[in-house]
Amino acid sequence: MATIKPGEPVLSKELLTPDDVTALIPGLKLKLLAEWRYKKIGPRYYKVGRIILYPFDDLEEWFEGLEGGGDHDAH
Repeated sequence: MATIKPGEPVLSKELLTPDDVTALIPGLKLKLLAEWRYKKIGPRYYKVGRIILYPFDDLEEWFEGLEGGGDHDAH
């Protein structure tokens, strides 16, 4: 995957459809993804007419921000 520099157009990024996103995240349903868009929560997306697109890099960054649970420093 190519590295995107700040200020580069979004069209140079890898874009995913809602179906692509639900395929990447086990258990995530299209309905929940749609609810998140309606509530303006969840991963960043773009809407072009009726087409919804998620930049892969933004989705990955959002997902990594969800990390929680457990003590990573415990031995």
